Amino acid sequence: KKRVISLLIVLLLAVSLFGTTVFADAYRLEASTDTVVCIEDTDWKGSGKIVFYPKTLESNDETYPVVVWANGTGCVTRLYYDLLRSFASAGYIVVADTTVMSADGKAQISAIDYISEKSAQPDSVLYGRVNMDKICAAGHSQGGRSAVNAAAADSRISCVLSIAGSSFKNEAKGVTCPAFFMTGTADLMVLSSVWVKPAYEAVQGSAVYASLKGGIHTTCIINHEKISGYAIAWLDANLKGSDEAAAAFAPNGALANDKAWKGFACK
Repeated sequence: KKRVISLLIVLLLAVSLFGTTVFADAYRLEASTDTVVCIEDTDWKGSGKIVFYPKTLESNDETYPVVVWANGTGCVTRLYYDLLRSFASAGYIVVADTTVMSADGKAQISAIDYISEKSAQPDSVLYGRVNMDKICAAGHSQGGRSAVNAAAADSRISCVLSIAGSSFKNEAKGVTCPAFFMTGTADLMVLSSVWVKPAYEAVQGSAVYASLKGGIHTTCIINHEKISGYAIAWLDANLKGSDEAAAAFAPNGALANDKAWKGFACK
């Protein structure tokens, strides 16, 4: 049954891909800003990587936690620039693999290897600036599934952020680190009842689930600010040890009481 559903999802995404590509062409963003720097490495061991980091990294001696990002099916990385820059602005090094087919998690594991290598290279701006003990695997749609699979396979990952992720329940059983499953009540591509909620229920570690009211499959692309606040809070709670951020995910915390969200659950 799930194979049939998977095929339907792929077909739906394929139908929408043309529109997404047109949107991407019209949605040209400057990669770097006054506060965030972008580096494009198009051929690292045959795999493209795009790195965002806060500009303050260039003028201090701090180390920064990492977010390794995976794209949705057929979605180019630039569609997520707003979201990824918001992570970097909040104090994270973001490494996005450019593949558009990432379900098995290998691209995100490759991104961890990449940033580890850069952190050890004296001629890299990231030399000695990466906190390899604090890494989040994050992704959208098929990329959310990738984040789950990467975390199940690689103990270097500290937490998971799955946005409308199409994870299989048996894959999620391998996750033991904290995981946050975001979805939307109007997502007709990756149905929460079939994919997101069962994945939340299957993980072995602590987990949070919430559904944005009216949220569609591409909310994180076209209205990233609707989900970025809680996404960053999740990063702060798990990668920076912020008690204030962690409180947002408590049973009676901010997310549970936020009327813009529905179905909150935590364990």
